[in-house]
Amino acid sequence: MVCEIVEKERCKIKLTDDEAGVRRETGGRIDFTYMMQPPKAYTFEQPALFKWTQRWLKGRVLNLFAGKTKIWHNEFRVDIDPEVKPDFLGDAYDFVKTTNEKFDVIIFDPPYNLRKAREKYDGRYIGSLTKLKNILPQIVKHEGLVISYGYDSVGMSRLRGFGKIAICLVCHSGDHNDTICLVERKEDSLFSA
Repeated sequence: MVCEIVEKERCKIKLTDDEAGVRRETGGRIDFTYMMQPPKAYTFEQPALFKWTQRWLKGRVLNLFAGKTKIWHNEFRVDIDPEVKPDFLGDAYDFVKTTNEKFDVIIFDPPYNLRKAREKYDGRYIGSLTKLKNILPQIVKHEGLVISYGYDSVGMSRLRGFGKIAICLVCHSGDHNDTICLVERKEDSLFSA
């Protein structure tokens, strides 16, 4: 695979994976994808991003902050909006702290800022993503995945026992912020590292 880096249309540099030196936090490679998608109110209304996400899905999927698009046949959907017909109607944190179920994949796509919260949830905004992320490892199976969407690349992190295996950068053009999508694998051996 070749990474192509373009800087202000002045120069084009092509690097192989080895030359780019991209490494996963656990020592392996990170799969990198760059795409352009027009902004949409709901993440999975963007066809290329929807397809990119589906390639990582397997088994039982928990879709926190589900929105209106069903993305997997074996998906459990959590949302506070009754119009999107979730399986659990209520706060994501309340669901995660009370469920006994374990999932192969968790889709973590909260409203990333107050504007998105106003658009989709009448201004209701999740208070602490950190608090929620701290309990997600309890409901992810060993070697399960968390796929996060937002404006930063922190994700679940090594501190919670996760290693990054894929990044997708979505350019929305114009004055819209890019979306950073991360796929991280739960790796229990990281807890002892």
